[in-house]
Amino acid sequence: MRLRHDDGTLVHLAYNAGVHPAEDLENLIAHLTRYAVPVRKRLGVERMGIGLWLSPTVADHLTADRIELVRLRRSLEERGLEVVSLNGTGGRNQDVPGPDWAKPERYRYTMALAKILAFLLPEDVRFGSISTIPIGWRRDWPADLHSIATRRLERLARELRGIYSTTGKTIRVGFEPWPGCVLETTEQALERVCGIDSEHLGVCLDACHLACDAGEPGAALKGLAEAGAPVVKLGHVHNHTGETPGTGGVLQDTLTAMLSGAVSGSAHIEVETHNLLVPGRAKGPGALVSMLAEELAWARTNLTSLGLQLAA
Repeated sequence: MRLRHDDGTLVHLAYNAGVHPAEDLENLIAHLTRYAVPVRKRLGVERMGIGLWLSPTVADHLTADRIELVRLRRSLEERGLEVVSLNGTGGRNQDVPGPDWAKPERYRYTMALAKILAFLLPEDVRFGSISTIPIGWRRDWPADLHSIATRRLERLARELRGIYSTTGKTIRVGFEPWPGCVLETTEQALERVCGIDSEHLGVCLDACHLACDAGEPGAALKGLAEAGAPVVKLGHVHNHTGETPGTGGVLQDTLTAMLSGAVSGSAHIEVETHNLLVPGRAKGPGALVSMLAEELAWARTNLTSLGLQLAA
């Protein structure tokens, strides 16, 4: 869904479609029909955002065959769906991180996603976002791998600038800090990747993680503001009713900072849906559709309470 702030800033709200991953294009389109379209209709909107997860196999297929890429774009348009963000964290399976940034496979996969996203972006949208892993696992990261990963990130930034020069679309890759990884905190992410290219490389904030740490949201946003680094995407926005701390406060703080201009970014917000796969939570397509619609409705209510209006 699109929402607009009174200063004209466009905010994109979507859900992470990794909750029903597909290993080929046929199943991907089938999932869009089975889940995303009914969710959109439940919400009563003509157009809804969806954060796609594309396996490396699908990504390779789409970059090799433009006809298939056109087919995917038309399938999205026909179903009232739009894509401004891709989940680039997974490997061969949505829940498995896949290769780290010292390996060429990670670079190739991310660049394939960037090219695909530049094509899938709606004509009136200038920015696209891709989430990726926080470099690699710290325990498997000897010192000599830092220079290798840095060179890959420098090359990534150059190629993303090239995409902008040919398409006019800015594709930003966001690194999401994660415990036990090379990038564990927002501060580490700022120091490690944003100094390379603060326009195309940034940070993905996990609202759930920030909500669980009372001191982190303010510090993270202050650091982003001082560094001029973009919030590429705010993810894991979730109601979490009766389970873990709600993310409404983090959502409000982050959006307020972005809309005030204190923190730059693409204003992409993604409802996290992985916990809906827990046994007993959603049984069958109908139950999953209902839960997805409820989560998006909750996020929409929180955003409109900040003064945003639904946009066409």
